[in-house]
Amino acid sequence: MIRGLIDWRRALIALPVLAVVAGAAYVLLPRGTDASTPRAALADTPSVPGAKIGVRKGALARDFIGQSPDGTPVRLSDLRGKPTIINFWATWCTSCLAELPDLKAVQQDIGADRLNIIAINAGEDSSAATGFLKELDAPAFRIGMDPTLVVADAYGVFGLPQSVFVDGEGVVRAVYTGQLSKELMHQYVQAASAGTDGPEAPTKIRLITTVARDHTLEVRPSSKDAVDLRSKSLRCDESYCATSVIDALAQVDGIRGVDRRLSEDPPRILVTFDEARTSADDIASGIADALNKLGDPLYSRPLDIARK
Repeated sequence: MIRGLIDWRRALIALPVLAVVAGAAYVLLPRGTDASTPRAALADTPSVPGAKIGVRKGALARDFIGQSPDGTPVRLSDLRGKPTIINFWATWCTSCLAELPDLKAVQQDIGADRLNIIAINAGEDSSAATGFLKELDAPAFRIGMDPTLVVADAYGVFGLPQSVFVDGEGVVRAVYTGQLSKELMHQYVQAASAGTDGPEAPTKIRLITTVARDHTLEVRPSSKDAVDLRSKSLRCDESYCATSVIDALAQVDGIRGVDRRLSEDPPRILVTFDEARTSADDIASGIADALNKLGDPLYSRPLDIARK
């Protein structure tokens, strides 16, 4: 085992699991993507004086760049100047398929020149999304494919559908998980148009489809004294942050260095070590145990170690 690893693992405080909504029903369904699907990426968020960057109500919405199936790009911050709805959806989410036509109707009611809608497809490939989008026939929608869930992770999307209402300055004014009624859509858009927070959502049971995620720690030895570790659970955002685990690893006896490449997809660290005092397997097991203890709220099961 890594010398000193047990102590810092015990010192970690697990973060609370995000409760999406009281009384919600959940259904777990598979997902799949192919290499030809355009990938989304996070971007540096243009600042607004006095605004804190985040994904919750009152924060400056975290910026991202997505691409439609045909490669047309969309960047959230480029749409500032009028309200924007960011809607996370997938074709296997029946509530999503019922909600998107209502979003289209609301945009038509208000006018595409006064309301942006970005439809972020969560975790699917282009072929799965294209057929439904053609049937939906919403040319004013901006489409962003998110096959590796980079944007969905950053926005803490545990279940679908999820809608984020952003005002013209880029500030989040409402977040709603579950299928929205057209009435509530209009209320949230009105609040975003006025630059005020949207009303509290009414209490009711909502059918929410959980996003299927592979929860793995990839272990790739690069030499006899170095190992490359990759995992979505090495990220840091509002709902969860693995920095404490990575910082602790860097202080463990036998670890010579930790090269952090956390902006990559998936985030990764390159660890060099004294092979006389520890091993790649010990480091991987220790990191997996510590990350499981920390508790990533987007995953319902522990990390699997995948040796490459």
